[in-house]
Amino acid sequence: RVAASQAGAGTAVDVSAVQPGDLLFYSDGSGISHVAMYIGNGQIVHAASRRSGIKISTWNYRTPKTIRSFLD
Repeated sequence: RVAASQAGAGTAVDVSAVQPGDLLFYSDGSGISHVAMYIGNGQIVHAASRRSGIKISTWNYRTPKTIRSFLD
């Protein structure tokens, strides 16, 4: 799956209820372009770019378009 199709699956989660394992989806202005996994303590893990690789960032380094849970 690509990030855009994942963003419509799972259960929507409010930012105040985000839990480790939830996925945050970000838009580039023309649609969903990036996905990250919440790891707790206000942080996400994501593949930032080919050059910088996997990074840990604050969840709001960009404003998420939607947050989804795929866990029961």
